[in-house]
Amino acid sequence: MAANGNGVDTHFPSSADAGNSITQNGFRITTRKLPILKSGPIDTMASKLRITPPEMIFGDNSVSIEHPVSGWEISFNAFDALDRVDKTGESMLKVAYSREWQKSRSAYQSSTRWIEAGS
Repeated sequence: MAANGNGVDTHFPSSADAGNSITQNGFRITTRKLPILKSGPIDTMASKLRITPPEMIFGDNSVSIEHPVSGWEISFNAFDALDRVDKTGESMLKVAYSREWQKSRSAYQSSTRWIEAGS
C-alpha cells in the first residue's frame, strides 16, 4: 500500500512503488519517487494535518535508511515533515507571498466545497 505518513492512501500502488534500494557499509538506503499528489489525497492530508499543504506536493516520495543488523531505521516523508509544522502560527516563518497564497487557496477550497454541495 502506498501510504503517506499517518495512513493516508494516495493512489493504487504498483511493484515500482516499493522504491529503489542500495546497501552501503551495512546500511540499506531506500528511496521512493512518485508523481505529484492529486487533489483528493491533498485534501485528505490537509484534513489530517489541520493545515493547508502546498498545492503541488510529492506526498508519496520517501527516503529511509536502515541498519538491518541492529534494527535501527529512520525515514523521511512529506506527511510527517508537515505534521511537525507549528499549527498555531506563533513561531511560523512566512515567505513574502504567503498571505496572498493563503487567500487564493482559501477561495479555491470554498468554491470547490460549494460546487460539491450543489451537485
